[in-house]
Amino acid sequence: MINKRFGVTLLEVVIAAAILAIAFIPIVNLLSSSATTTVKVGNYAKASDLLAKFMEEVKHVPMKIYEEKIPQLLAGEESKIPEEFYPDTLKSFAELKKDDKEFWLDNTIKAEVNKYKQIVELGISAQITWKEKGNKEATSQPDRSLRDYALIFNSEAKQD
Repeated sequence: MINKRFGVTLLEVVIAAAILAIAFIPIVNLLSSSATTTVKVGNYAKASDLLAKFMEEVKHVPMKIYEEKIPQLLAGEESKIPEEFYPDTLKSFAELKKDDKEFWLDNTIKAEVNKYKQIVELGISAQITWKEKGNKEATSQPDRSLRDYALIFNSEAKQD
């Protein structure tokens, strides 16, 4: 009589479980790495949106307003752009902070002035900075940043 066996031994079950566990570790690492990358890309996208919004707002401020509100530009000095020039961007910063994500902005503006004391061209530099985890004071995380620069020509200025 032939003895047919239809079950599996404990040793076969242990070996199969070990193979599955070893194969499962890289899959878990891949998923966690993918989640981290997704968060980083999302932060870069948010920073890029903030930077674009800021640049669009400050580019649409009339030159006369720049001359009135930042008189040091007419002396050729570099200055910060007043917050009143980009209120929508500030609202976006506040909304992100509510979601526990803090971004901060650094900007400078400098003007090229003609002999008639008119702004001929504005150079605007901006940088958005953030940390992947935590806020501005988190020392364990490196700063991430995006920069942009724009030149705005004043078509109403008298040409020399």
